[in-house]
Amino acid sequence: MRGQRVGVVGPLTGPRAAYGEWLRKAVQGSSLPLIWADDAADPVVAVAAARRLLAGGAGVVIGHFNSECARSAGALYQAAGVPLLLPAATAPDLCRTVGAFRLCASELQQVITIVDYLAQVYTQVEEFWSDGSPYGERLASALQQRLLPMTLQGASQSVCALMGSHVAVAAEIRRRARPGTVYLVPDDCVVEEFGELLAGTGAITLCPHATPDFGDCARMALRFVAAAVEEGCAVREYLDAHADFDQGQYRHAGYIMKWHEYSIFPGHDKGRHHHAT
Repeated sequence: MRGQRVGVVGPLTGPRAAYGEWLRKAVQGSSLPLIWADDAADPVVAVAAARRLLAGGAGVVIGHFNSECARSAGALYQAAGVPLLLPAATAPDLCRTVGAFRLCASELQQVITIVDYLAQVYTQVEEFWSDGSPYGERLASALQQRLLPMTLQGASQSVCALMGSHVAVAAEIRRRARPGTVYLVPDDCVVEEFGELLAGTGAITLCPHATPDFGDCARMALRFVAAAVEEGCAVREYLDAHADFDQGQYRHAGYIMKWHEYSIFPGHDKGRHHHAT
C-alpha cells in the first residue's frame, strides 16, 4: 500500500466523543499519511464515513470503536479489499464476518475474565441490567448464561451488573443513587470521562480493563501498518502471516479486573485495584 493513505475513524463527535479524543491522542505524531473520518458511534454515519475514506484513497483503515459501526462499515472495506484494524470493537464475530484484524480482546474474553474473577473472590451478581444497545445486550446475556448456573458458596458480597455505553451506565448509577453499591461495568467504562460522570456518587465499580488498552491498540495497529509498508508487503498478507495473530485476532490481548471507589465528595475519588489472575 506504499503511497496510499491510512484511514482513521472513530466517534469524533457525539456522546462517545471521549473515545474519539483517545484515538486522536493515540495516533498523534504518526509519520504515516492519515485521512480522518467521524462515525459518531452511529452505524448509519459509519457507512458514510467508510465511503469517504475509500473515496479519499485509504488503503487500510484503523478504528470504528463501536462494534456495530465496524460491522456496518466493515462490509464496505471488505468488498473494496481494504483491511480493517480494530483497536476497540469487541463483538466476537467481527474478524470472521467482515474479515477484520482485532488488536484488543473480544467480548467473549471479557466475559470469561469477569466470571473467573467473580468466582475467585466469591462474589455473586444480584442483578443484570442493559442499556438496550447491541453491546449491552450481548454482554448482559453472555454473563447471565455463564453466571446463573454457578453457585458461589459463602459469597462474601454481591454486585449489580450494568452493561452498556459508559454514558448510559454512568447515568443509571446516578439514577439509582445508592452510595457504596458495587457495580460491575464493562470495558467501555475505562475512559476517563466515566470517572468524571461518577464524581460525587459514592459508587464502587468493578471493571475489566483491556490489556493492551485501546490507545495502545491503535498505536500498535499503526506500527503493524508501518512494518508492512517497510517490507513492501500488503497489510492483509503481512498480518495473515504474522505469528501474533490467529484468525485475525491478536494473540496477546486480554483483560484485568479493577475496582474503583468514588467519593461522595467530588474531587476526592480514590482508586482501589484488584487484578484478576
